[in-house]
Amino acid sequence: MRIVLDTNVLVSALVAAKSAPAQILARCHSGELELVASPDSLAELRRVLHYPHIRKRLTYSDEQIEGYVAYLEQTAVLLTPTITVQAVPGDPDDDLFVALALEAQAPYLVSGDKHLLSVGHYAGVTILKPAAFLQLWQTLHPEPE
Repeated sequence: MRIVLDTNVLVSALVAAKSAPAQILARCHSGELELVASPDSLAELRRVLHYPHIRKRLTYSDEQIEGYVAYLEQTAVLLTPTITVQAVPGDPDDDLFVALALEAQAPYLVSGDKHLLSVGHYAGVTILKPAAFLQLWQTLHPEPE
């Protein structure tokens, strides 16, 4: 299943190794989920990871941070949305993630962003918090006993 993770989820996965975002990203790395990103979304991630208030929370060097983004560039399905949406009235910059999910035919966009979460659903894309998505995924794909 294809999935779009917004910037704050990708940052949170790096900040907290045992968090729901990290567990979702681990499922992408294992091949259970297929991460979809765009050059613009990864450029935003790269920029955000260098914000001083984010850097204070990270224990990684600049090289390790760049390695993380480079790894995502190499392993994610990279798409540039050809469609334009106006789905997030509170923050039009977040429209990129909705357009990306639509372009990728990803049924889920995982976000911690209040503007995106307030949309809830858009044209077949469900927007969920990381913990809610993880719970849904675990319900649909229970661990073998």
